Amino acid sequence: MSSHDVRFLDATHVEIAGKRHRFYVVHDRDTTIVWLDGRTYYVPRTRKTTVGPAVAVGSGEIRATMPGKLLQLMVAAGDKVEQKQAVAIMESMKMESTLVASVAGRVAEIRFKAGDLVEMGDVVAVIEPI
Repeated sequence: MSSHDVRFLDATHVEIAGKRHRFYVVHDRDTTIVWLDGRTYYVPRTRKTTVGPAVAVGSGEIRATMPGKLLQLMVAAGDKVEQKQAVAIMESMKMESTLVASVAGRVAEIRFKAGDLVEMGDVVAVIEPI
């Protein structure tokens, strides 16, 4: 496949070898996360770029790692959480993914409820470090 076989149709769709695919990209400090047709790919960043919104490691923002449905929230506003504690479960294309706290702290805000549809990169909850 050459670069001529790839054509971006809009911000969330690409045509590869004549077939249309849905994708999302989220950049954080050390990783670029790419969701393509139901699969999530984590690409380590090797050099600093200014493309896309950056999220500082330890920022406390818990973002959706793929587009899908928020199945369950495991915490409520005001709850204390530990780093890497499960906060929510979401589903995309019959695949479940657990969202975890990036820092220890207190849940300052929950922006979605169970059953809501979220896009890749949406902030589901915010943890305030303590």
